Amino acid sequence: MATEDARYRDSSQYRLWSFSPTQLSALREKTNAAARARISERLLSHPLPVSTSKQDLSAPTSNANTPDPDGNSTPALPEFLTPAEELTLVGYYTSEILRASEALHYADEIKATAAMFLKRFYITNSIMTYPPAEMFFVALFFACKVDTGHVNLAEYTKIFNKSAEEILAGEFLLCQGLRFAFDVKHPYRALRGAMMELASLPDMQKDLKRLDEAEAKARKVLQFSPLMTDAYFHYTPSQIMLAALSLADRGLAERLIQETFHFVAAEGNDTPGGGGGDNNKGNEEKARVIGSQIRDKVLGAIEGCRDMLSRELPERKDHWLNKQVIKTQITPLRKKLLKCKDPERWNLVELQRVRREQAAKKMDSDDEDDLGGGKKVKKEEDGDIFGGDLGHSAKKRKMTVKKEEDPFGGPMVKKEEPFGGTKVKEEDLSFGRFGGAL
Repeated sequence: MATEDARYRDSSQYRLWSFSPTQLSALREKTNAAARARISERLLSHPLPVSTSKQDLSAPTSNANTPDPDGNSTPALPEFLTPAEELTLVGYYTSEILRASEALHYADEIKATAAMFLKRFYITNSIMTYPPAEMFFVALFFACKVDTGHVNLAEYTKIFNKSAEEILAGEFLLCQGLRFAFDVKHPYRALRGAMMELASLPDMQKDLKRLDEAEAKARKVLQFSPLMTDAYFHYTPSQIMLAALSLADRGLAERLIQETFHFVAAEGNDTPGGGGGDNNKGNEEKARVIGSQIRDKVLGAIEGCRDMLSRELPERKDHWLNKQVIKTQITPLRKKLLKCKDPERWNLVELQRVRREQAAKKMDSDDEDDLGGGKKVKKEEDGDIFGGDLGHSAKKRKMTVKKEEDPFGGPMVKKEEPFGGTKVKEEDLSFGRFGGAL
């Protein structure tokens, strides 16, 4: 039977959305560079007409367009957002998703799924291409669908003063950006399992209040810190859970790891004819997965995740609402974004309308080719109005079976283990007993 870790490694979250820090940074830089090149090409291919008004002639010419002999102007390219600036804006809009979800009393899973949908989407799509102020509403609405949180579209649009067309226009774009992989595995159930495990220890029966307080603090961390950082891209749900528990109560987290990774295979049990060989194999497997020799590796991974979560503790919620922070950091970036946005893809409703028209024209063209494109249609015989003989020809017909392919496609980057290039063995992720892969 496959372990929890083996099942997690088969999930789309691990196969498609797990990266080392180096891989993730390189992917974001590649997305930013591609967007800059594409937007530059579109801006240069749509020159602005030269204005002859007195107001324009008297205006400063340092950033003015230079006219050419044909009466057009060569537009000066705007200053584009850097990958770091894009990441700052993604963080801001992620905080907006969390704030809206709390105001609407959505479940933790819906809130976390929406945040991860937005962060995943803007790994392979630039914030300069598709408007984040629109996509975050789309991500939140779609997360409600995925996590079975029924939301009426009319009520949803009324809450946010949006039209149904504006919400639905970005849904397919979001699905494409997510590579149609909608499963997001969270650490909340792992935390509940860890608390049950600790409560079952004899000496913890007298200290249940401590467990309750630690669980409450750890849950607050999980509701904010992993979603505002890249923890979901680098660590498993169980590792994120243990890191949050370590921030809430380091002693309990270390005790849990100590109780888990303590197995030592007994020697001298190889009894001839008594099944000792099979027992030894089972003990060796247990020692490999939960043996004390890998405890240091696990602690190292948890410590790394803990450091990442500590950069965005729940107390930082007020940071993203601070008027001074928004005025000095966010507003300038939003103004800069409006100057370097993609002119052809920024309006999601218009983009959807154009694509529908293109698809309809292509369909009409295909129909015309089938009907009158010079192809000869064989005249049917009177006796074959219901088709030809199925008996003999059907037996000779061969079906070509395509080789099974991954419906999501291959990984976007060559898979490396998310802890600095050293291959991480399966035991480094072994927290299945706490429900980490669920």
